[in-house]
Amino acid sequence: MSKASNTGPTVDPRRWLSLSVVILAAFMVVLDTFIVNVALPSIARDLQADFSELQLVVAGYVLGYALLLVTGGRMGDLYGRKTMFLAGIAGFVAASAWCGLSGTAEMLIAARVAQGVFAAAMMPQVLSIIQVMFPAEEKGKALGIYGAVLGLGAIAGQIAGGLLLKADWWGLGWRLVFLVNLPVGLFAFVFAVWMLRDSRSPQRTRMDIWGVVLLAAGLGLFIYPLAVGREEGWPAWIFVSIAASVPVLVWFVRYENALLHRGASPLLPITLFRNRSFRFGMLISLAFYSGNAALYLILSVFMQSGRGAEPLQSAYAFIPLAAGYFAASLLTPPLKKRWGNRVLLAGTVLMAAGYLLLIEAVGRLNGLGIGEMFIPLLLAGLGQGAVASPLIQTVLSGVQGVHAGAASGVLSTFMQVAQALGIAAIGTFYQSLLTHFGAVDGAGDASVSTLQGSLAAIIALSVLTYLLLAMLGRKPQRANPESVAQAAGVGNAER
Repeated sequence: MSKASNTGPTVDPRRWLSLSVVILAAFMVVLDTFIVNVALPSIARDLQADFSELQLVVAGYVLGYALLLVTGGRMGDLYGRKTMFLAGIAGFVAASAWCGLSGTAEMLIAARVAQGVFAAAMMPQVLSIIQVMFPAEEKGKALGIYGAVLGLGAIAGQIAGGLLLKADWWGLGWRLVFLVNLPVGLFAFVFAVWMLRDSRSPQRTRMDIWGVVLLAAGLGLFIYPLAVGREEGWPAWIFVSIAASVPVLVWFVRYENALLHRGASPLLPITLFRNRSFRFGMLISLAFYSGNAALYLILSVFMQSGRGAEPLQSAYAFIPLAAGYFAASLLTPPLKKRWGNRVLLAGTVLMAAGYLLLIEAVGRLNGLGIGEMFIPLLLAGLGQGAVASPLIQTVLSGVQGVHAGAASGVLSTFMQVAQALGIAAIGTFYQSLLTHFGAVDGAGDASVSTLQGSLAAIIALSVLTYLLLAMLGRKPQRANPESVAQAAGVGNAER
């Protein structure tokens, strides 16, 4: 008998190098979600773009990305994860070049939608490749690195955008924030061709086209109004669109169930939600990521509008948050092996403590207040990192490889929906508080009181995250065999 047959499937000896390549691509995608925010004023001046067009520059990317994440993950299952990953990188690089060369606002919006579509083809493959490539004992560490890089990318986008605009190489200005993807993407593509192994679901089935249409329509009706509603002033059509998304998504779920009962292959295997960890993980992701996204928004607005910081100065305030997130993401996976979900619970407590200290710190700011906010944001970042990476592992732990792409796509979609919800809800709350405190306290203290009130709402989301994690940690009650037998006996006696 051969050695291979005794040891089981061969573990890829280049898996850690391969991980660095797929994570580089993931970092580029997350970076592009945030890097454009700093460049919006320059884009407006150069392309004569009005405010609604600037909104679409941001929302177009999020929309194209969120709508097709589940589809991208399923296509990786069916046609090969390496194949879809390479197609996603190639398309993303081409769309980035299109963004950088755009001569009108309309062209830039279209290019940003294309960026989002190709990001959706690429990103679910990253988690799927990690799930397939690493043995069980190494998945936690690999997912910890993945989570750390994603958190770093969210904050690095604002810093990188400010630095690129300041450098203004070759007089390209805002175009650099898109063109920087070309060398990074090409590097990732070449090394992915060389190092990655392809994998796919063993079940060779056709793509569920109607499922794609229904899911994209339902998510579009829900996410687009959330992305633009706050800046549009929440007109009536926003709420009509959100309400209309509900029957479309219900139709999608029923259609997918019907396919499953007929033995066909649905876009989204609804059986995924029978897994308790996956089901609870989706709810936890909604609470956790909505709070994170809201924090990035309100802190940036507070620094620039409330404290008069330049965009790059505002980005510096996020450095302790990023440092804490990155460190905790790397340190917590081995701790989770020993302590389980208690690590995530401790992370939520640390997050809430950081936010409480931040409420106290902003009440005594001098100048920009970066020094006063350092320790609270460092603690908040440590808490976020202690939750994010183990949460991904917890959500996907019970998913079989055959559905790895679909599960990764669903998780990524829930993250995007959570961010849109957090920005819409707490962003609107922030603006309402600013108006209220501006009338009561005057312009000088209004921004401080507004930030403190908004942080209280984010603390509430941290508490909700804690409660959901605690519920996940409880083992489902199973009926005692003796009590079952007794109940059966009673039932027979009654007959």
